[in-house]
Amino acid sequence: MGWTLFFMMVILKIPLLAALYLIWWAVKAPEPEPDAPGGEQRKPRRRPPSFPRSPRRGPAGGAGCLPPPCPQRAEKPLSRRGPAVARRD
Repeated sequence: MGWTLFFMMVILKIPLLAALYLIWWAVKAPEPEPDAPGGEQRKPRRRPPSFPRSPRRGPAGGAGCLPPPCPQRAEKPLSRRGPAVARRD
């Protein structure tokens, strides 16, 4: 029982003290200096990504191949019955 109490009261406090020190150090850190207003303007390193390409259709990359037609809309809606639990026959 002695070692358990020692572990709980002393060893587990080390990460807590480290976290408190880290917070104290971050609060006491000096403010970063702003860049000079007449400084050189930097451009982005790379251009933003373009829109994704459409998928290729067939081995020739879509030459002469058409996408499949859209399914036709049903003329009358399908009648759906409720769940079997809710039905009354």
